[in-house]
Amino acid sequence: MNTATKIPGLPALTADLLQSSDCLVDNLFADLWKSMGMNALLSKAGFNKRSGTPITELVYVLTLWVWLKKGTIGMFARESLHYFTTAEKDALYSTLNREDLNWRKLNLQTAVKTIKQMPSQSTKAFVLDDSIKIRHGKKMAGVSSHFDHTLGRSVMGQQVLTLGYSCEQGFVPLDSEIFISKVVLSQA
Repeated sequence: MNTATKIPGLPALTADLLQSSDCLVDNLFADLWKSMGMNALLSKAGFNKRSGTPITELVYVLTLWVWLKKGTIGMFARESLHYFTTAEKDALYSTLNREDLNWRKLNLQTAVKTIKQMPSQSTKAFVLDDSIKIRHGKKMAGVSSHFDHTLGRSVMGQQVLTLGYSCEQGFVPLDSEIFISKVVLSQA
């Protein structure tokens, strides 16, 4: 384990796991991947290999990158990609850019499988969230003007509407959509 990992910048569950001396995060993640049957879910969602590294390996590494909350794929590739795969960062970018991969279907299948494994007697509810991620920069996809109720003003960013299933065990996102307003202000 890399002891230089900045624990405070990670989610609480991840930080706790990284601090545990008897648990290796990559092994825990690999066990979860297998127990969820992710290779079968990928196949069912129509994910297939074009060439080179198997699609299951690329999606595994991309999921691990998101879970570890590394800022960019480039940063992840420089710091730790070689521990998990022989693929280069370009293979990860190519996978993300493939329009034939149905990420929504994979997300929904994974969510349904997760919910089926939860105890049925817990209190449950559907939750809608419309978070806004403020973005700065030029020529960014999906960036438009949105009124941020927490700040009380309009901001440039991406508004993501998420439908999720909430229960005592946690929150499972079912689907999400980026909302792009018709007002697109120029950014300076």
